[in-house]
Amino acid sequence: MNPGLLKERVEILRLDNTNNNFFWTVEATVWAKVEQQKIKNIFSNVGLGAKSLKIIIRKWDITLHNAIKWRGKHCFLTDMTDLGNGLYEIMAALIEPQICTVERTDAHSLNELNRPVYSEPVMITFPGYLTEKYIRTIQDEPMSMVESQYVLVTPKSVNLQEGELVTINNVTYEVLVAHILDEYKNEYEILVRRDR
Repeated sequence: MNPGLLKERVEILRLDNTNNNFFWTVEATVWAKVEQQKIKNIFSNVGLGAKSLKIIIRKWDITLHNAIKWRGKHCFLTDMTDLGNGLYEIMAALIEPQICTVERTDAHSLNELNRPVYSEPVMITFPGYLTEKYIRTIQDEPMSMVESQYVLVTPKSVNLQEGELVTINNVTYEVLVAHILDEYKNEYEILVRRDR
């Protein structure tokens, strides 16, 4: 490939963590060739796909733990191939992360009188990628309820527990199932219930 075709600037992002606050920061700005793909990028094993990009950059210290920002848009990295000649081909899903929060309390300890002592809850914020799974309606007499189930994809360093409550855009979801075997990301099936 002709390196002169690397005409666009993209930012390589890395995930940082300060006081239980995970966030993307710019690690480097590099030249790239970016092509939008006609097929969807299946960035989640249990959710729906997103718009797909193919990004070619010169070799850099980058893995699928990173992300890329292109034209102000966030790109979730899903595959990377070494093309030789000092180039990488990266496949990415064009999807904006949502700011997610989890309030976590530590297990209580006992004081000298054998009474429980509770610590203050810890608020954890992190970027997450929300995709739809399906919607189901439950009819309970005399009312009905709508259950909306989504998939929340997080960077690998963000660990949630089944049963925890995650708040995204002022909506609270329950973590139903954790899929944590992928090397670069975790996926959580989450659920919100509301009256119809």
